[in-house]
Amino acid sequence: MVDVAVRVSDELLKKYESVSNATVLGELARRGYLKVFMSGVHSLASGRRLVGRAVTLRYLPSRPDLQDHVTRGGHGEGFNETPRWDALEALTPGDVLVADCMGESMTSTGGDVVFSRILTRGAAGLVTDGGVRDGRKVAEYGYPVYAGGSTPTIGEPSVLPYEVNEPVQCGGVLVWPGDVILGDEDGVVVLPSQLAEEIYDECVRHDEIEQAILEHTQREGISPKFFYPFNSETEKIYAKWKKARE
Repeated sequence: MVDVAVRVSDELLKKYESVSNATVLGELARRGYLKVFMSGVHSLASGRRLVGRAVTLRYLPSRPDLQDHVTRGGHGEGFNETPRWDALEALTPGDVLVADCMGESMTSTGGDVVFSRILTRGAAGLVTDGGVRDGRKVAEYGYPVYAGGSTPTIGEPSVLPYEVNEPVQCGGVLVWPGDVILGDEDGVVVLPSQLAEEIYDECVRHDEIEQAILEHTQREGISPKFFYPFNSETEKIYAKWKKARE
């Protein structure tokens, strides 16, 4: 795999907690990144903001003759060593498990016992376009959970975990290991890691301008239409708003 990822610092991840997904989406679109919002992936734990680095796990359609190929060792010892466990053990604080389940939203990628490991690893959360078994119980762990749905099924008859920390798709979006995963009530945005530092200041400025417009139009009782697209009047309002806070 060609390594294009930049390791995004914990400090920068923290800063993105207060940046809106819509703003990030707009800044990426201006750079030609148009397919960065996951389709069919929704929050199972309302009100939680997700920001973290992607650790990826790819599932493949199941085949009985390949079950042993992806299950290594442990056959007489009471445990199975699979790529799913590899992915969970690779998590560190600030990481997000991103599981590519080919959009099979009612096929389980794991349940409450498996995903309890995200909690004990101190990782930031879980994103999958598959299902989460016992989704309510997983949500009770307290970290953000985004999935295609909650399901009572088990996944192994349908899918097999295959590889870790390789490029995957999730919700129709390419996710490179180390990319910044941003989740809110609207869904999940994938921010290429090498752009995270570059666009941060512009994201903050954009959010501040919109706040300045909101406060000004509410105070004056006028329409925001005069300030979109951003223009010279917008800049005047923003400059005044900024000065008032210095």
